[in-house]
Amino acid sequence: MSNTIVLDKLRRNKNYSSFSKNIRTIGVKNYFSQAGQDLFVLAMLNNKENGTYLEIGGADPFDSNNTFLLESVFGWTGFSIEFNAELSAKYSKLRNNICISADATIFDYEAQAKLLHFPSQIDYLSVDIDPAENTYAALIKCPFNQYRFSVITYEHDAYSSGDAYANLSRKFLKDRGYRLVAKNVKCFGRAFEDWWVDPKIVADSIWMPYQSEDAEFSSIFCN
Repeated sequence: MSNTIVLDKLRRNKNYSSFSKNIRTIGVKNYFSQAGQDLFVLAMLNNKENGTYLEIGGADPFDSNNTFLLESVFGWTGFSIEFNAELSAKYSKLRNNICISADATIFDYEAQAKLLHFPSQIDYLSVDIDPAENTYAALIKCPFNQYRFSVITYEHDAYSSGDAYANLSRKFLKDRGYRLVAKNVKCFGRAFEDWWVDPKIVADSIWMPYQSEDAEFSSIFCN
């Protein structure tokens, strides 16, 4: 989908004035996430339309949000978890898909996924809460025995929390057959996140050009 089409679709959204100031750009690509996570998902899944997502840590519905572009332009459905009740209410008011105010470390993800009739292969899992031990607790609470995820972005915040939980998350995901594509993605020089794919879904020819370690996020899309 061309950049012009993306912008035109965004401008037709009834909330355009609310989120237009949050549009970011890498090259000619528009995105809303903090570090191009939405662009990575689209690159791995060939600009898939009508996909599904699970977003752990919804935060603001537009600013630095990993799923807004997927929902608003590509027609994705899914649900988000946000501990802050005010942010969750704002999110649910301004977005089409729901945001549930809940503790992500104990939430029943499987029950909600079944309620929404999710397929067994969910397209995107975004895990981004604080602190690092809670992020890991939320990750292992996800129903990996019942569902697989085609793309995963996991915020470990190693720059501030050290490598312990980052390493635990890597072992957890590698043991389940996921491929680490971008390790220690940096945002303004701070290594904060890992990007993964399910190699059963994403071909080597797709993910290999994005393979990196300790790289600033913008450079991952400009190689």
